[in-house]
Amino acid sequence: MSNNFLLRDYQEEALKSVIESFENGINRQLISLPTGSGKTIVISAVAQHYKTKTLVLAHREELIEQAVEKIKLYSPDADVGICKAKKNEISRKIVVGSIQSCMQDKRLKALKKSGIKVLIIDEAHHAPSSSYRKIIESLGFFDDPKKLLLGVTATPKRNDKKGLDEVFEKITFERSVGTLIKGGYLSPVVGRRILTSFRLKGIKTKMGDFVVSQLAMAVNIPERNAFIFHKWKSHANNRKTLVFCVDVKHCKDMAAFFSSQGIVAKAVWGLMDSKDRKETLIAFRNNEIQVIISCSLLTEGFDDPSVDCIVMARPTKSKPLYTQMVGRGLRKYMGKQDCLVLDFTDQQNNIDQLASLSASIPEATMLEDGTQAGQRNPNPRNPSIRSDKDLDQEFDILGSVKLRWVKLYRGEWCLIDTRGNELLIRPKENGYIADLISSNGHKVKSIVVSPIPLDYCVGVCEDFARSHMDVSLSKLDSPWLKKQDPATKSQLDVLKKFGVRPINITKAGAYLLINEKVAFSKQERRNKIDW
Repeated sequence: MSNNFLLRDYQEEALKSVIESFENGINRQLISLPTGSGKTIVISAVAQHYKTKTLVLAHREELIEQAVEKIKLYSPDADVGICKAKKNEISRKIVVGSIQSCMQDKRLKALKKSGIKVLIIDEAHHAPSSSYRKIIESLGFFDDPKKLLLGVTATPKRNDKKGLDEVFEKITFERSVGTLIKGGYLSPVVGRRILTSFRLKGIKTKMGDFVVSQLAMAVNIPERNAFIFHKWKSHANNRKTLVFCVDVKHCKDMAAFFSSQGIVAKAVWGLMDSKDRKETLIAFRNNEIQVIISCSLLTEGFDDPSVDCIVMARPTKSKPLYTQMVGRGLRKYMGKQDCLVLDFTDQQNNIDQLASLSASIPEATMLEDGTQAGQRNPNPRNPSIRSDKDLDQEFDILGSVKLRWVKLYRGEWCLIDTRGNELLIRPKENGYIADLISSNGHKVKSIVVSPIPLDYCVGVCEDFARSHMDVSLSKLDSPWLKKQDPATKSQLDVLKKFGVRPINITKAGAYLLINEKVAFSKQERRNKIDW
């Protein structure tokens, strides 16, 4: 099968990781990539690489159509068919099937007989459910090490007690939202958290999130809906917008209010007539509708890169759900500068229990936008809803580096942790590679092997550092760095050994200067070691 499709750097890395891991005996793998990163292209690349009988599973019509479309895009002459409802094209080399159809005994028996060697699950956080496990077990992917099971997801966590490790052995490749923003592959995100005076007290939690019926009754009130509209009009009046609500009635009520204010807005939901839903989404893509309002329908499988505003009208404790919703605005698009997230957060006993942009994307920092204490409600007819003082705030995750990197000679960069280990980024050919270096100057492992752009390389290294190193003192937004405490005697003694005698230097300033001097001395020692 011919293929002229050029993979992005991280997609190529993901494919290589799958191949190498499978060769090393890991046959049940999970890949974690953010929404908007082209997960379906990775699925297509894996399917085409093995050139064997492959089943791609999805659980929604939109995801099935998207998978077929992307497989054909990646390889136009791919032998691909669909197994869904009345379609039963299981004789094709690549079969894209709905979980609902493939789990039926008759279909499952035919699939087993066809000799599936590779099983790929899109939105793989659903894999621990009984329907998926039935297919995985029946097709022999738990027992046969010569068969490859690959799951792909943006949210490798679930709200219930079922862990993905019940199905998959290892996450063999992952990249964060922040890393792909730094690499220029995803849209920059600017978020504004708006805390209302409405309280979520007494709403029960089930499977890690609010009970939908109780939450809907609590938040779907005219005052709150009006408040959300007025904030949207203030901050995003000219943006193409997705609004996420709690349930169908909440969607309809919110759409009705937007429409009453002269905005072309429509609600879509799961049990909506499929023809009407499709026509509505086409009109939205064609910019005939400015605002689409939904509950759970568009959290997966919806792809419109021109969306540049997400309105979180639905409070949630679920970080995976929150990430999915925000992800609808992450795709890049010609002329799109960023995606604005309006994060409406209602009060409860501990507001930090709620999922938010800063919690979902660690790279986020908060910037106050000048809201003053006692500022009047922009909608005085609804006095029960207001913005609390200085809690109408902005988050900025434009991909700036948030850890303390030191620029060395010859274009090298290093990040040192509290134990003296360092991540070293070095230029090579037309990009950069990275290694983990021990405190004694010896190479421990390669972090980035094939040269990639600098910003992307930094992002990959920072993901690794946060997971495997102690970089607590390297965070540039750490509160202690802003303190004006004088340098300690031990710090001054260390600087003296480096030939530096600063006057009136702070403790934080001394730490940063020592960090820089140590980095350069490590480079000098490292150059004397053949590694």
